[in-house]
Amino acid sequence: AKEIAYALKENETITTLNLRGNIGDVVVKEIANALKENRMLTTLNLGYNNIGDEGAKEIAHTLKENRMLTTLNLGYNNIGDEGAKEIAHTLKENRMLTTLNLGYNNIGDEGAKEIAYALKENRMLTTLNLGYNNIGDEGAKEI
Repeated sequence: AKEIAYALKENETITTLNLRGNIGDVVVKEIANALKENRMLTTLNLGYNNIGDEGAKEIAHTLKENRMLTTLNLGYNNIGDEGAKEIAHTLKENRMLTTLNLGYNNIGDEGAKEIAYALKENRMLTTLNLGYNNIGDEGAKEI
């Protein structure tokens, strides 16, 4: 996967990349750093990689700089409230992402609330999947 991260920095043709079930929380940092330099990729599938909150934070920081990615799948990654909060803060600034899958994680009410607040400022995101998380009535009410 380190080689993929390196190749992403140099990529001038690939617009869609599926890394589903291929990397973990350690390698996601390298992928995230590569995305800061990549100017072609529009769709990235990182589902089923168990990146957790730390990996979500790395991706969130990247989305502040990456202006190409429009579709991001982070489903099935054991992301909790802390990771969701970082992603939410990024959504306030990111004006490219239109589709975000956060389904099948461990996001609870606190993460859902932060995402809801971010959506008030973000006018680009048209599709958001939060299915099969730990969002209760409090978080659902905000969304």
